[in-house]
Amino acid sequence: MSALLLLTCSLLATAPSPRFPQGTARMEVGEAPHGLPDWSVSRCEGCHAEQVESWRHSGHATARTDDVFQVAITEDRPGWCVQCHAPLARNLERGALPPNSPPEEHGVTCAGCHAPLGAAAGTPGMPCAGCHQFGFPVFDGRGRLQRLSDTQWQQDTAGEWRRWRASTGDTRQCADCHMPRGDHAMGGTRRSEALKAALVVEPSASALRISTREVGHGFPSGDVMRWVSVEVADDALFESARTVATFGRRLALRAWPPETLIHLGAVEDTRLKPGEKRVVAIPGNARYARVVYHLVAREQEDSGLYPEGLSRLVLWAEPLPPRTATLERKP
Repeated sequence: MSALLLLTCSLLATAPSPRFPQGTARMEVGEAPHGLPDWSVSRCEGCHAEQVESWRHSGHATARTDDVFQVAITEDRPGWCVQCHAPLARNLERGALPPNSPPEEHGVTCAGCHAPLGAAAGTPGMPCAGCHQFGFPVFDGRGRLQRLSDTQWQQDTAGEWRRWRASTGDTRQCADCHMPRGDHAMGGTRRSEALKAALVVEPSASALRISTREVGHGFPSGDVMRWVSVEVADDALFESARTVATFGRRLALRAWPPETLIHLGAVEDTRLKPGEKRVVAIPGNARYARVVYHLVAREQEDSGLYPEGLSRLVLWAEPLPPRTATLERKP
């Protein structure tokens, strides 16, 4: 699965975009506000020091230099990936960045969300869908990009959120949960405390009841490589861990009617939906259970490229309640 997705990423050609280039081009921004000469982080910090300091602790600030991302691009040409993770970067090569490289090379900076584009006027703010809602690339028989699929989503977080709002009547926006009180550190997979707070696990001797709390999209959402495993073991160190359930998406390369061209898409989606409570049965000899969030695909983990502590986040782990023995009555 991972090799196919990386291949499609590498083949994308440059193309213009009205707001966020979704990896297909470098973002071109308009004039900086208040007569400032540019949109550099240091310029923004002059007036918005608190917000910039919070941003420095966010996943956005290190979206390109993050260890998981750096390992991922060792298997492929990085241009498409870098132009999403650092949309203003000029250096699209893999590997360590040169000393003293600007923040724009390291991740998504202030301009990525707040700058107007070129001659465009109006509200400068960028909708979350620009980053978190896009289809799998569709190619012709020669491997040339035709378009991004509008039926098979590589990331569908904004769509999941819209469907949740429509079904619940909830009026909250993305920022209400991910930027409480204007916090520019934001939540997400690089803040394990937020992931743990979003997960609800109700253990019993024979099952785990798993759901999410205050989550308006799938769990996990975002990167198609992410998945969750429920594991059990006889020992507290989980040296003999067994996976009894997974939540994620399984991909296949095929035609997706009415689209005739072959491209990647999800043939199975077992992620937790907002408000859903999943019951996972526990084998009788298990004494411990845990829920693990995986940042990369199973195939990538098995490749040995990712140390376990880098790609796996344990969100919940506890001893299981003892099972009540059933005593047979003697006649």
